[in-house]
Amino acid sequence: MKLAFAVLMLGALGARGLAQGEPAPLLKVQDSYGKPVDFAQLTAAGEYILLWFYPKAKSPGCTAQGKRYAELYPEFQRLKVAVFGVSHDPAAEQCAFIEQLALKGGMLPDRDGRIAKAFQVGGLFGFYNRDTVLINPQGRIERVWRGVNPFKDADTVLEYLRSKLGK
Repeated sequence: MKLAFAVLMLGALGARGLAQGEPAPLLKVQDSYGKPVDFAQLTAAGEYILLWFYPKAKSPGCTAQGKRYAELYPEFQRLKVAVFGVSHDPAAEQCAFIEQLALKGGMLPDRDGRIAKAFQVGGLFGFYNRDTVLINPQGRIERVWRGVNPFKDADTVLEYLRSKLGK
């Protein structure tokens, strides 16, 4: 019984096998305002893609995480990083979240779980784990951070990029 529960929980929480350097899933999706987002097109233009997965719009940790990404957004832009928050929230909730907090970058509603599945982000009951995925301009997984601290995530990613790019 305990083993069956552990297997069920591991499946719900998501596999952790996304490896650095492997080809990234270059999806075509829509942002919360219905605008098309093509990951292959972004990487072909020489951009990094940063996906910060979060459990629920307007919750305290997600609010702090979103605000910090908004504060650092000009620096991410300078480094040619397209920043997207991803959650299971409906587009309308994400739009309200964006407008309430003046968030920057894009938000991707993942109602069918396609994005989370592609990047092996788990979760329970529609609340995604707090994971961050960085795709490099070559269309490969640059780095994956699992179970991030919402108060430090944006700074951690920016520090990594600055050290990698020497900027």
